[in-house]
Amino acid sequence: MSSLRVLKFYIPEGLDMSFEEQHSDSKVQFPDGLDYLPKKLRYLHLHKYPLRTLPSNFKPKNLIELNLPFSKIVQIWEGKKKAFKIKSINLSHSQYLIRIPDPSETPSLERINLWNCTNLAWVPSSIQNFNDLSLLCFQGCKSLRSFPSNLHFVSPVTIDCSFCVNLTEFPQISGNITKLNLCDTAIEEVPSSVECLTNLEYLYIKRCKRLKRVSTNICKLKSLIWLCLNECLNLESFPESLEKINLGRATVSELPSSFENLEGLGTLGLESWSELDNLKSFQQIGAHGSTISQLPHLLSGLVSLSASLLSGLSSLNWLNLNNCALTAIPEEIGCLPSLEWLELRGNNFESLPVSIKQLSRLKRLDLSNCSMLQSIPELPPSLKWLQASSCKRLQSLPEIPSRPEELDASLLQKLSKYSYDDEVEGANVSSSIKFLFMDCIKMYEEESKKNLADSQLWIQHMAVTSLRLFYELQECCKLRGPVLISPGSEIPEWFSNQSAGSEITLQLPQHCCQNLIGFALCVVLVSCDLEWSGFNIDFRYSFEMTTLSGRKHVRRWCFKTLWFVYPMTKIDHVALGFNPCGNVGFPDDIHHTTVSFDFFSIFNEVSRCGVCPVYANPNGTNPNTFTLNFATEVWKLDDMAGARGTSDEEELEPSPKRICRDDQINTP
Repeated sequence: MSSLRVLKFYIPEGLDMSFEEQHSDSKVQFPDGLDYLPKKLRYLHLHKYPLRTLPSNFKPKNLIELNLPFSKIVQIWEGKKKAFKIKSINLSHSQYLIRIPDPSETPSLERINLWNCTNLAWVPSSIQNFNDLSLLCFQGCKSLRSFPSNLHFVSPVTIDCSFCVNLTEFPQISGNITKLNLCDTAIEEVPSSVECLTNLEYLYIKRCKRLKRVSTNICKLKSLIWLCLNECLNLESFPESLEKINLGRATVSELPSSFENLEGLGTLGLESWSELDNLKSFQQIGAHGSTISQLPHLLSGLVSLSASLLSGLSSLNWLNLNNCALTAIPEEIGCLPSLEWLELRGNNFESLPVSIKQLSRLKRLDLSNCSMLQSIPELPPSLKWLQASSCKRLQSLPEIPSRPEELDASLLQKLSKYSYDDEVEGANVSSSIKFLFMDCIKMYEEESKKNLADSQLWIQHMAVTSLRLFYELQECCKLRGPVLISPGSEIPEWFSNQSAGSEITLQLPQHCCQNLIGFALCVVLVSCDLEWSGFNIDFRYSFEMTTLSGRKHVRRWCFKTLWFVYPMTKIDHVALGFNPCGNVGFPDDIHHTTVSFDFFSIFNEVSRCGVCPVYANPNGTNPNTFTLNFATEVWKLDDMAGARGTSDEEELEPSPKRICRDDQINTP
C-alpha cells in the first residue's frame, strides 16, 4: 500500500440518485477511523467520506487531485500541511465544511469546487494569494453573506457565487476575474467599484430580485461582452456600454441616450420591456415577453442609417421578439443579411413583409401562436425550420418560392454512394427541413383545393432544397428529407397510390428503377384522446426485387422523422414528406420491384396513407442538371397480379443486407 498512487471509491457520473441516496451514509465506512493514507498518493476520490478530516499523519506532498463530494468533512486536515502539488479540490455537497486550505499549504491550486457547502460562512482574505487559480465555486453556499474587502486575483479566474441566497453585497474584488456569476443572490446594486474588474467578460446577475441599480461605471469594462440580468424585477436603471446584454423580465423604462455609441454591442435580451429605441451593432437581440408595441426606430430607419451603422448590423444573427404584442413587422427587417434565427412567437401582426425573403441566411422562423396572422409571403430558400402552429387565422400555406428547381447531376453520384446501413451515429442531420402548421384551425375549416394542390409544389421545393443541402455539405451527415404538417383529413389527389390504414404496397415500373431518387409520402393523423398529444411519425419501407436469378429483400428503416409533444385541439392533420432512397442496389436484370410502406405513430392514429415515387428527370437543355418528376401513374400491386402470372424461377432466401454499388444510379 505504501506505493499506492490512486485511491477511488465513487459513484459513476450520470448515475441518478435520489435526494435521500445523495445524503445517506456511505457504504464505505471507517468505524475505527482512518489511520493511514500512502504518502505517494496522487489521486484521492472518496465519495461520501464519513469522517471529519483526513488522517492527521497523512502527508499530501504528492497529492495532485482531491475529490471528497458529499462528505462529512469539516476541514480537510488539522494543522498545517504541505500539499504543494495539488491542483484541484472538490468538496461539493460537503455540508459540514467550515474551512478551506490556505494558499501557503496549497500554492499550486487551480480549481476549488465548494458547491452546496451550506455551512461555509467565511472566505479567508488569503484566497487571493492563489496565483494559479482558475475556478472558485461557491454555488449554493447559503451561509455565505459577504466576501473580504479588496480581494485582488492575479490569474484569470471564474468565480461562481450563484444561489448564495444570503450574499447581500457585490464582492469588492479586482484583478483578473473573467467570469462572475451572482445569479439568485440578495445583492441590491452593482457598485461603482465594478470598474476594477477590468478583465471581466461575463457577468451573470439573473433572478436577483433585490437588485435595483447598476452603476454606470460598468461602462468602463472594455472587456465585458455579456451581461445577463434576467428577472431582476426591481431593476430601476441601466448603464450603457456592452457587447452582449440580457435583461429578461427587467423593468427598466429606458436606455440612456449614450447607448447609441456602443461599438461592441452584440446581443440584447429584453423581457417585459416597454421601450426599445436605440439599438446598434448587435449580433443577437432577444426581447422575449416584453411589452413593446413596435420594433425599435433603429430597424424602421435602417435605409437612412450610415454605412458604418449598417456594417454593425450586418453581424446580427439572432432576433427574439417572442410575446411582445407586435402589431407590425417593418419592411426593413429584410436588411439584416446575417440573420439566421427569427423568433416572433405570440405577436399580433396580420402579415409579414415581403422583404423577409431577402434574409438569405435565415434558417429558423417561429411564428407560432400569432393569433392574428392571416398569410405568409414567400420565404427565403435557406429556411430549414418554420413553426407556425396555433395561428388561428392562417388560411393557407406560404407563397411558393420562385427559385429554380434544377439540381446538379453530380448529386446523383453522391446519392448512389450513400447507404443508410453505414450511417455514423450522432452525425449531423443538416438536410432535414420541417414546416409545421399544427392547430391552424382556419386551414382545417377551409381545406381548399389550392392548399392540396400547393402541397405538391411545396414538397417538390422542400425536396430540392433538402437534396441541395445534402449535396453541398462536405462533412459527414445523415440523409433525411423534409416534413410538412398542416390541418386536414385528405390525401392530395396527386398521390397516385393511396390506401386506408397505415400500410401500402406499390409496384415500380421496371424501366424507371434506375432513375428512382425517392418517395413523396403522406399520412392523415387522427388525434388520440390524450390531455397532451403531439406528433411522432416513423415509417419503414422495404424493396422486394425479383430477377431472373431469384428474389431478394432490401429493407430500410427510418426512425423519428418527427417527434415532439404539443397541446392539440382534436383536429386531423396531414403530414407530407419526401424520403430520398440513397443506394438501393437495383440489379441489372431486374424484373419486378415492389415497395411496401408501414407508417406508425404513438400519439396519433394513421387513418390513411399515400406514396408517390419521385424520379430524376434529365434536363434536355442542360445535361449537367436534372429536375424531380413526381410519378402520376404507378401500377399498384393488385393491378400487377394478373400481368405477373406464374414463374418457375427459384426463390432465394431474403438477404438481410442490400447490395451497394456505386454505379447503380446513372447520371443523366
